[in-house]
Amino acid sequence: MAEYLLKAALQKIDRTDDFKVCSAGIMATDHDRASDLAILVMKDLNQDISKHVSRRVTQELLDAASVIFCLAENHKTFLLSNFKSVSEKCFLVREFLNISDRDIFDPFFGNIDDYRRVCNDINSAMESIVKFLVGGYEN
Repeated sequence: MAEYLLKAALQKIDRTDDFKVCSAGIMATDHDRASDLAILVMKDLNQDISKHVSRRVTQELLDAASVIFCLAENHKTFLLSNFKSVSEKCFLVREFLNISDRDIFDPFFGNIDDYRRVCNDINSAMESIVKFLVGGYEN
């Protein structure tokens, strides 16, 4: 969901050509499709993720990234502990929001309301991420 929400946020400001956005998971397996509930939630936002396929995070993928956004602190900790050269470019999705709990939980075994909450949590951070990416973020 995060990949598509960021792409949509960049499209709103006509900056999609400036960034390559992709997603990968620390526990993902390659080539799984998006869950039916994620597809349904994103459809409510006019986003079709039905053709999305997962991929597992790799050193090569991280090396190619300018910025890495993680949903939760334990994901960030895993990346920092297991992959080289990511510390300076690794952030939480809600890193730039003035909130105490910046983690976004994985709704994988959850219900439609869990997926909606996660989608809303991710989407709430898109403006701050876009500002960060285009250089307009002030801490």
